[in-house]
Amino acid sequence: MSRFVTDRAAEIGEAMGATQVAAAARQGPFDSRLYQSTHNTGGAIMGADPTNSAANPFLQSWDVSNVFVIGAWAFAHNSSYNPTDTVGALAYWAADALANQDLKNLGPLVQ
Repeated sequence: MSRFVTDRAAEIGEAMGATQVAAAARQGPFDSRLYQSTHNTGGAIMGADPTNSAANPFLQSWDVSNVFVIGAWAFAHNSSYNPTDTVGALAYWAADALANQDLKNLGPLVQ
């Protein structure tokens, strides 16, 4: 399955005109034990400026205002501690903003 998905992703990248495509399918079985305590974060950070972040401080997409994504992806890095409490607090913050601001006036919560 990994080889199939990797090959399709490489084809898509090439079809889109990528200047470099480096595809490397997994060579052995996946071992989840390696990731059980790493607290992976990052990928699409939140921030105050849409030019350098994917979501606003309410975890609302800058580009698509009806998309809220909750999770540790919003952190630029892991500060060395388990992010679960912070993710929970941000989930509450985003849910409160969604219920008390966005649903009353649909659209971006931050201009």
